[in-house]
Amino acid sequence: MNALTAAGWTVRVTGLALIALGLLLWADVGSGVRSIHMLIGMVLVVALAAAALLVLRAGARPILPAIAVAWGLLTIAFGLTQAQLLPGDLHVVVQVAHLVVGLVAIGLGEALAAAGRRGAGVPA
Repeated sequence: MNALTAAGWTVRVTGLALIALGLLLWADVGSGVRSIHMLIGMVLVVALAAAALLVLRAGARPILPAIAVAWGLLTIAFGLTQAQLLPGDLHVVVQVAHLVVGLVAIGLGEALAAAGRRGAGVPA
């Protein structure tokens, strides 16, 4: 397994864990898992950045890796500040936006892995 494959699988596995933990938080069943959710989210963003750097190093055009790194930073910033945004009944809008931001981060990880496979001559 090469480093890009490992980063891609890290994004997939952490993404799945984050969705499960996020649903527990959303249903107000697992309030004790918030810090675990945040830590795993940071692991996902680090894996996303690693995949971006590996794809860049492989000679890919820089636009997708740049978008992935910027989106990762946005993901962390949004995740850390979302509790203060639109408190009250409208907070559900922020929660849905947080889910979408996370899903896009996972999708960017998949796109980077596919770009890496294409660059290495491995079928996507």
